[in-house]
Amino acid sequence: MKKILLFAPVILLALAGCVKDEPYTPDKPDKPDTPDTPAGTKTLFVNEVNCGTKEFEIYNASDKEADIAGYCFTKDDKDPWVVPAGKGKIPAKGFLVFTAKNSDPNEGPAFGLSGTKGFKLCMYKSEDTSAGNLVDMMDNSATVEGFLTVNDGWTIGRETDGADKLILFEGGTIGKSNGASPAPAGKIYVNEVNCGTKEFEIYNGTGKEADIAGYCFTKDDKDPWVVPAGKGKIPANGFLVFTAKNSDPNEGPAFGLSGTKGFKLCMYKSEDTSAENLVDMIDNSATVEGFLTVPDGTSIGRETDGADKLVLFTTPSIGESNSKGVK
Repeated sequence: MKKILLFAPVILLALAGCVKDEPYTPDKPDKPDTPDTPAGTKTLFVNEVNCGTKEFEIYNASDKEADIAGYCFTKDDKDPWVVPAGKGKIPAKGFLVFTAKNSDPNEGPAFGLSGTKGFKLCMYKSEDTSAGNLVDMMDNSATVEGFLTVNDGWTIGRETDGADKLILFEGGTIGKSNGASPAPAGKIYVNEVNCGTKEFEIYNGTGKEADIAGYCFTKDDKDPWVVPAGKGKIPANGFLVFTAKNSDPNEGPAFGLSGTKGFKLCMYKSEDTSAENLVDMIDNSATVEGFLTVPDGTSIGRETDGADKLVLFTTPSIGESNSKGVK
């Protein structure tokens, strides 16, 4: 009997050694982040709506391009519209604009967006419009607290890009940052041009940051170039410099600026280059009175920032106040 008792622990130890370890299961890789929730942070927003033009803007707050093709929009929880393939790309820190009340479902939804009755505009990850798939919405329904009537010529949007508070913008900033004042005509100037380096300077004479993304420049009334999204911000009373004769349209226009033949450099509010959209210009065409030859190493600019008179600076002041230039 004693022998059996002494042997029993040995048997138990042997059996324990025969138990198989649980098979090793490698950790599953993290699921790739979706465009709207990188690192768990919301980065896609219904950012601004123009009820008059029926345009609505989506803002991508992330540092990477997002693609919302396949995402679904509804108005007042009905009339779903799915973003078609190839129509959903939004640049990093950029904007995408759709037009509602559209007869072409490849370009925008059929529903409208009322400025007087209000709307609830929702964006979902897919055609499944359950609460778990909601990415963002702008609720300006007439029944909610803080309803804002949006008259033609005004927009409703987030106070700054992606913010919670909704406010009205006179003129609107569709396709541009909500944090920047739309550049008012007569306050933004083509201020100085260096023909040798092909640089030209824009001066913001207002007391607020301005964004001229979407503005259009022409030389001698042709060769239009539109300022890309994210490239148009000008500090209050500050300067923005572009380089012409550029191979990269994301950085500047392809046209040149001749110091011997002259040029007419115009800035318009949009791609519509009609006279009423003209914001400012420097006309130093060889045919106009007061034509100034601009040798390399010099620049032509307004005598003081925003002034009418054009002068030559023997020491240019591109990117700085013209008061720093040497005439």
